Amino acid sequence: MEDKKKRTNSSQVMELQQLIAGPLIATIEADALSSRSYLDYLMKIAFDSYDPATGKTGKIRMLTFNYTNQDVNGNKQQSVSIPLLTLVPLPLLQIQEADFDFDIKILDALTETTEEHFSTEEGKSVSEDNNGGFKLRASLAPKQSDGTNSGNIQQSLSANMKIRVKMRQADMPAGLSNLLHLTANNVQVEDIEVEEVTEEEGGK
Repeated sequence: MEDKKKRTNSSQVMELQQLIAGPLIATIEADALSSRSYLDYLMKIAFDSYDPATGKTGKIRMLTFNYTNQDVNGNKQQSVSIPLLTLVPLPLLQIQEADFDFDIKILDALTETTEEHFSTEEGKSVSEDNNGGFKLRASLAPKQSDGTNSGNIQQSLSANMKIRVKMRQADMPAGLSNLLHLTANNVQVEDIEVEEVTEEEGGK
């Protein structure tokens, strides 16, 4: 139990730059995951088939329906085909802002020592100068609470990071704008030929 507790506590200690960069990288990966989900949704809506390996797609999905059009010549049956892509909203979202509120406790500062390695070209040990750099080690500390009641105190012991993410509608890519322009102009209206059944054919 003690060894497990030590491993758990030690895992909470990391370099300060890693502690800060972790949530930032996670935010970027979340934004990329949202883009991949949007692309999958777009391909399912827009095309009959899609091969991610080759980038080839099938035909554009069309919504086809028939209706009766009345004009001076009487009633006329027509078939209308509309690209499905132009009928549904596209969930094109991106992270606009991400605010992180850390409660960090600096534990210590480690000075980087000079490292030596053997050079086969010079035939001797060569030292690398790190310019006296140092690393800060830190951990997330319990969030400081301004309240005095027990509820705020209990919450401060369990919360050590506050994240606020704002989403907004992303700007439409130029390729998608061209695709929507082409599909919007691809509405097809066709006349349906209605075959008249004669009495003789009806009798048969």
